[in-house]
Amino acid sequence: TITTAPTVHSSFRSSFTFLSSGCSAPLPCQDCAKMLGAIRNMNGGLPPTIMVWCVLLILSTLLFNQYPEYKKVLHLHWKAALKQGQYHRLLTNFLCFGGKFDMGCMMQLFFLAQSGARVEQGRSMRFILMLIIGAAGLLYVDYYKMLLAARQPWLSHRLIYAIVCLESWDNPFQLTTLPPLPLPPFPAWLLPPLLSLQSCLMFGNDWRTLVAPLVVSIGIHLAITILALLFPCLDHYYVGAMQFGGDWGTGTGTGTGTLGGGDGKR
Repeated sequence: TITTAPTVHSSFRSSFTFLSSGCSAPLPCQDCAKMLGAIRNMNGGLPPTIMVWCVLLILSTLLFNQYPEYKKVLHLHWKAALKQGQYHRLLTNFLCFGGKFDMGCMMQLFFLAQSGARVEQGRSMRFILMLIIGAAGLLYVDYYKMLLAARQPWLSHRLIYAIVCLESWDNPFQLTTLPPLPLPPFPAWLLPPLLSLQSCLMFGNDWRTLVAPLVVSIGIHLAITILALLFPCLDHYYVGAMQFGGDWGTGTGTGTGTLGGGDGKR
């Protein structure tokens, strides 16, 4: 099976156009409602964890558009987190894009809604454990400046990229494509390096920012594989669990499109 590109809801796309334009005017309540409603309706709905994450990313974007001073209290700042007890920064930096909402951020949100939903797919407990391991790994790498990674105020971009890579490791030999590049179908395990290449060439991102999430995603996959052997309940599907906006199913596949935007700027 060859996966197809994600479906873009029209109101979702128009709202993103407004945000990415950098307009400083207040976002109308009806536009905000349309954008949030569009996420609920993408491909029939999203699993709960991905739904909450997407909504928080959008709400934080709206918040920063109107009150940019909140960036100062939500971004990752190690001195403030460890010496001043502002531990919330260890979490909130994953819930915000931080920088200007551009095309790269928009595509990352689409990838999260598509690839992330397929990774979770009725196994929310397993997915939340993946996020905890991934976030801890990225924080460790950022603190010690490992894997060519310079410290960044926002790590949401890296965690989303790690989730996209995770889907490739879960279905390594499934065929996928990478629009808009005119490539023939290829095995999903090639998607992470091709996404990295596309992100660098088309969006001008520094390739060093992509090394850490790629390596961390491999660590997440190995850790979850071992834990699933020790605790088989992690791999149980709960198709009848809580759903937001409808069924999301249990099908698999690798997301397609363009992943860019790099790390957010303070």
